[in-house]
Amino acid sequence: MQLQWMRRNPAMTAAWSFAIIIVLLAVIGAIRAFSVVPYWDMWGGTLGFYIAAALDGNSAAWWAQHNEHRIVLSRLLFWLDYALFGGTSVFLIIMNFVIVGLALLTFYRIVRQRMRDVSGGNQSADVTVWAAMAFLVAWLYHWMQWENLAWGFQSQFFLAQLLPLVALYLLSAARQADAAGRNRFVLACITGFACIGTMANGVIALPLMTVYALLTRFPWQRSLTLVLLTLFALSLYFYGYSSPGNHGSILETFLRQPDDLVYYVLLYLGTPFYFLTGGDVGMRFAAVGTAVMAALTVYALVKSLRSPTQNLLALALVFYIAYIAGTALGTGGGRLVFGVEQAATNRYTTPALMAWAALLVLFLPAVERAWRQYRPVALIAIVCLGAAMLWRQTLALQPQQQVVFNREVAALALELRVRDEQQINSVYVMDQGLFNTVAVASEYNIGIFDRFPWRDLAPQLGDIVRAGEAASCQGHIDQVSAIDGDTNYLRVDGWLFSNTEDSAPQLIQIRNPIGEISGFALTGQPRPDVAEAVDDDAGRSGFRGYIRREYSQPQMILSGVDVGCDLQVDIPATLLE
Repeated sequence: MQLQWMRRNPAMTAAWSFAIIIVLLAVIGAIRAFSVVPYWDMWGGTLGFYIAAALDGNSAAWWAQHNEHRIVLSRLLFWLDYALFGGTSVFLIIMNFVIVGLALLTFYRIVRQRMRDVSGGNQSADVTVWAAMAFLVAWLYHWMQWENLAWGFQSQFFLAQLLPLVALYLLSAARQADAAGRNRFVLACITGFACIGTMANGVIALPLMTVYALLTRFPWQRSLTLVLLTLFALSLYFYGYSSPGNHGSILETFLRQPDDLVYYVLLYLGTPFYFLTGGDVGMRFAAVGTAVMAALTVYALVKSLRSPTQNLLALALVFYIAYIAGTALGTGGGRLVFGVEQAATNRYTTPALMAWAALLVLFLPAVERAWRQYRPVALIAIVCLGAAMLWRQTLALQPQQQVVFNREVAALALELRVRDEQQINSVYVMDQGLFNTVAVASEYNIGIFDRFPWRDLAPQLGDIVRAGEAASCQGHIDQVSAIDGDTNYLRVDGWLFSNTEDSAPQLIQIRNPIGEISGFALTGQPRPDVAEAVDDDAGRSGFRGYIRREYSQPQMILSGVDVGCDLQVDIPATLLE
């Protein structure tokens, strides 16, 4: 009944249709970019962690540093992904979207309370609430943060923004001395303490909550509790802590590069406007936007402090923006060594998006008044912003097949212990530690090494296969090349397709004439030329694989494993020497 007016309001329908389209595009983007192969930090941070925690029984792995962070809460998700879901990252990607949804749920409660505090709960306030939420849904699911949304390792990035928001919101409603106030205070303390298990910036959540409690004149017992909890959390976090060797320090950076550090923070917090516009213009928009955010936040702080007990929620939002600003400052202090432009990174848009969302909610009553007084101008601004957001959101539709293919072949190289640095670097920097992790995962069939097409491939090399009759494949060897740094293998590229099955095999077994398994290859590479010349279904028939030299001969057989067909091919004799 309460939402019937939404169905009769074309503008509201358009707003929510826009939000749904943005979310659907984000989901499509995540699906297109998805690969079961661990990427970058996941090799040590998820697979390596699971081996240490589950196989070796190393409980210290849960609290161990990951760079400067202690990602305990994300490690719980990583453990669940491997223990219950096979380490495919599907669960982790879903959790990224779920955590954003929890942030939206929190914002909904804040928006509703904020508007009802200033309007007395009339229907116009409900309209504003749902209009604001439509925008926030689109804003917080925007694809500009694709590195976080589509990467299973990044749940801590979302948690590090969500938990402080929840903690400050709970604290804003915990000043009363009644049972409800006490319960909210306990929950706020628990949530604030949990922040240290997200990322390094989580350590500033409890100190900010303590300052908030002091400024808003909480009962001294609760303020003292926050002080003691803050001291305990900081002591716990930094006990045994070691600074990453390749990062700078905030103090040193501030003393040596103060101008660059300020610009880094301006760019970091303004990344949404950089990605919506791009280029040098986007850089300027980002810096100017952050300056505006800072001015508005300081204005709201000064105004709220005149009567802090009457502006508890507003001050909570101000302190949350301060938390994100502290995050930007801390990130700049540690990572300015990589250059100022590093602030304009897709993964850094998540905290920036949250900060701007909080600023919108903070000034939502003023935005509502401006809408009423300057509706034509406001409508033009909304349409322009929405058009920019939708335009950039379509980047989620870009094909990612080549990226996914490169990662899958990198996993093949790792399973076969091929030191193809160029290929392996598409998933992580090749080093012995990576091969050691893969060796354990392969031996115990963990994660992708318990899945087709990677499971137990290395032990098959040299086995003799008595092949029966098989249909003929269509295909071709395009290139056979030596591998820098590994004389034991050859890299082979080409395409393979079965006309009988109207599909390409995913896994190709490579044998010599006497039946010895000499290597393996994976298909999946986009080959529009083959699709045009052979069959529309052959669009991803391109393959790359590896042949072990000691089992190779001038004539080899490519045999589909999951799609039965064979093709005899020639290997340049000069490469076999």
